[in-house]
Amino acid sequence: MIAHSSPRAAIGGFTSDPGSSIVHCNGAQMRAHRRDEIIVVKVTGDIDATNIDRFYDYISRFLREAPGLVLDLGDVDFLCARGISVLLRLDTECRSVGTHWAIVCGAFISRLVRLGEPYDTLPIAASEHQALRAIAEQRHARLVAS
Repeated sequence: MIAHSSPRAAIGGFTSDPGSSIVHCNGAQMRAHRRDEIIVVKVTGDIDATNIDRFYDYISRFLREAPGLVLDLGDVDFLCARGISVLLRLDTECRSVGTHWAIVCGAFISRLVRLGEPYDTLPIAASEHQALRAIAEQRHARLVAS
């Protein structure tokens, strides 16, 4: 899914270490893996003006690959001003393609999303386990409704 063969191979503005699925992106590190049918994307570091577009591109490529997506931002130390609008855009896109998703928030991201409307809109979870449970509940509710 995210394997690159050459040392610190650059693909679409991303680099990765050989033998690793960690993608380096100007101060942020991203890693995607599957947990059953759900894709979990773990992001660490800073998401700022230099990498917000590549952050969005990396996450959005998984929206149609699985019935669920966990975006783990628990170890993100900084999210730039455009970050909330990018998360809202991802939420809209997930809804439009039918991907259930949840965002794991650490202290920094939690403070940001609680500042206004995004907290009521975005599917926030305190842990990966809670996010996976929320996605399972969303999927079950959809099956029952249909």
